[in-house]
Amino acid sequence: MALVNVNQLQVRFGDKQAVAGATFTLDEGETFSLIGESGCGKSTILRVLAGLQREWRGDISLLGDALVPGARFTGALRRNVQMVFQDPWASLHPNHTILRTLAEPLNIHGETGVAARVAEALQEVGLTEDAGKRYPHQLSGGQRQRVAIARALLLRPRLLLLDEPTSALDMSVQAEILNLLNRLKQQHGMTYLLVSHDADVIAHMSDRAAFMAGGVIERVFDREAMVKGEHRMAEVNAKR
Repeated sequence: MALVNVNQLQVRFGDKQAVAGATFTLDEGETFSLIGESGCGKSTILRVLAGLQREWRGDISLLGDALVPGARFTGALRRNVQMVFQDPWASLHPNHTILRTLAEPLNIHGETGVAARVAEALQEVGLTEDAGKRYPHQLSGGQRQRVAIARALLLRPRLLLLDEPTSALDMSVQAEILNLLNRLKQQHGMTYLLVSHDADVIAHMSDRAAFMAGGVIERVFDREAMVKGEHRMAEVNAKR
């Protein structure tokens, strides 16, 4: 069953056409990735699906709801779609403790047992409850990204949008975060839409991947094609 349907999505920033007619579907329970050179429109698509970029044209169905350009996400849609950014600072307030940051979405949605839920979330991503007393600057880059993932997962979203979630981390920490994401996906039955420029990350995480160039999806690779490295060759050819 398709959780996301995107048909002829277009996004402009002034004179620049960031996305020029992207079309794809994302099935429930799969990891679907967008690959391509920087500036091809990958992250812009994620921001549209997260409700952060509200000016767009085309047709989008998200979790069974037709999106309306310019409209804010509300209700179940706001709860069921979460995003993890490349830079965890984007979702962590520098002057708030980790506990306060993680408690905020639970309080907004009127959840109970907030402290216990936060402690469980921290444990789930491999951090101790004591991490909740710290501030973002007191954590390593990998720990901050784990906190950002915990924050995104607190409301048990159906769709998780991942924008280069490991590109700012060293190789050993990258592997830990990717394995963590795969484990959490299996535990909670989530669906992932991943943006990455790293062909190895794509091959490790994805069921399917779409190659973008010039704001358009040019080809979709299935799992077999990725195992053969065809997605890697598409990126190499695009740089020639």
